[in-house]
Amino acid sequence: MATERVFRPSPAREKLIRQVRRFARERAIFREGERVVVAVSGGADSTTLALVLHRLRTDLGIELHLAHFDHRLRSRREGQQDRHFVEELAGTLQLPLRTGNGDVRTYAKREKLSIEDAARRLRYQFLAACAGAVDASVIALGHTRDDRAETLLLHLLRGSGLSGLAAMRPRSDWPFEEGGPDLARPILTLSHEQTESFCREAGVTPQEDPSNAVLDRTRNRVRHEVLPLLRRINPRVEAALARLADALAADADCLDQLADRRFAQCAQITNVGVKINRTELQAGPRAETARLVFRAAREAGATANLRASHIDSVLRMAVAPPGVLSLPGGLSVSSDSHSLLFRNGPVPLGAPIPETELRVPGRTIAGGWLVHAQYADEAAYLAQEAFAACLDAQAISGPLITRSRRRGDRLRPLGLNGSKKLQDVLVDAKVPAAERDAVPIVADEHGVIWVVGHSIDERVAVGPETRRVLQLNFSTADP
Repeated sequence: MATERVFRPSPAREKLIRQVRRFARERAIFREGERVVVAVSGGADSTTLALVLHRLRTDLGIELHLAHFDHRLRSRREGQQDRHFVEELAGTLQLPLRTGNGDVRTYAKREKLSIEDAARRLRYQFLAACAGAVDASVIALGHTRDDRAETLLLHLLRGSGLSGLAAMRPRSDWPFEEGGPDLARPILTLSHEQTESFCREAGVTPQEDPSNAVLDRTRNRVRHEVLPLLRRINPRVEAALARLADALAADADCLDQLADRRFAQCAQITNVGVKINRTELQAGPRAETARLVFRAAREAGATANLRASHIDSVLRMAVAPPGVLSLPGGLSVSSDSHSLLFRNGPVPLGAPIPETELRVPGRTIAGGWLVHAQYADEAAYLAQEAFAACLDAQAISGPLITRSRRRGDRLRPLGLNGSKKLQDVLVDAKVPAAERDAVPIVADEHGVIWVVGHSIDERVAVGPETRRVLQLNFSTADP
């Protein structure tokens, strides 16, 4: 590597360096005094990244450390050539270098991942370890405008949401659940053609980018078939897709800010998790509400990103009978008649409810439930929720109790025109066997009159002859 030529200025290289400097400052990609780990594969993109950041390190106020990872997907000789090239580059620039390697094929097989996903995970684990070793807060990656266009198209094909389509931001959070430094992409406005030209101007012959060996079939088709076809329609399609990604990122940021503001107003953070009222999850624009769910999950300690299908499932809970939902990363969501509770870890199985006589009218606590009983007139018939019921007060015999199920319990579910075992009611409602003892039962001296959240006995149903209504409402008692 000709050292004198690497450092010799040229008009074309100076123009590109100014472009990167302007982009880095406009997007606040780096912070004054930051230590930066620069990922260098040996290809044209990452080599240009290292050369440009070395030139700009004083202007940007950053300290650089190079890192190189061998995926061991090519021959041993090729891997050694890549490492030697990066070692020579680090020596020329007089920058510290850390190297590492990983068995991507074995890891992919063990974790049931694609080669591309496995390579990315191992590479990022290595880079995070390098950052931790030198106390770096950010890792600089050599992603270009071409990479961003490919990623946006891939996310579009997968049906990603707004945040997914705002692909490859100039600076972003660590992408994996275990946490790590930020990611910076300072050459995101450059094309791969520009990075190859920059290397030629500097007298540097980069390696064939080893990351090409880990590209999956879909990305290769996008790179070699889809994008060339789109260039025939618009020769500057990568720049157009970059503008689209920037616009989507701005919209996503706006929605995130609105959701954060709404979260501060409506979320209740307890020692158990994050609680949000059902009505909040049914109100407002859906895009904002979806981000409210993301924020609640993150605040509750979710360790994995939620997909759109997971968000849809949570939002359906807001209008469905009470239930429990398990989500990736150890997150669970449970609902009662009023709210949804997000927690890190499984929902504890409910203990059996001790037999407790209800105060009518009044409030009663029974086995973690708060029961509110009051009399109402006929106008209240319409006010029914999954964990609330309006009953014919005159049809009730003796004191009311709440308890867990008992062997032999039966009722005549409203609308069924026949008797049914309580066991069958719970099975038909798809209540898991381990949770059935936790379902509250309301009974009078003649038997079950309400399976809370599921079915009312026709004997106490409100009808035309009803003169007095008893309203019962169950909600979880505050922990």
